[in-house]
Amino acid sequence: MNNKKLLKETRKAINEVFGEFVSKETVNKAVYLSEDDAGEWAPEAHVIICTETGLPSDVYDPFLADQWNKVSEKLPNDYFIETINSAIMAVYDI
Repeated sequence: MNNKKLLKETRKAINEVFGEFVSKETVNKAVYLSEDDAGEWAPEAHVIICTETGLPSDVYDPFLADQWNKVSEKLPNDYFIETINSAIMAVYDI
């Protein structure tokens, strides 16, 4: 799967899980291709998810960790979300 399609699928999955709490505009701003990540937090990843722009972080909240697991499960086969730190998550392939 190409990264642009994966980006679209990642945003869709986040909207399905967090859509009641977070706007699509926030998701679009916070989720972007890793090649566009100025901080280079996860250069091996396909997609970056920045939780400093309005998305909830899973670091200190077990409920939110479960929600992010649901997002990860909605991604295409062989892709998953990994938390890098309290501000960054990334989508990798197996």
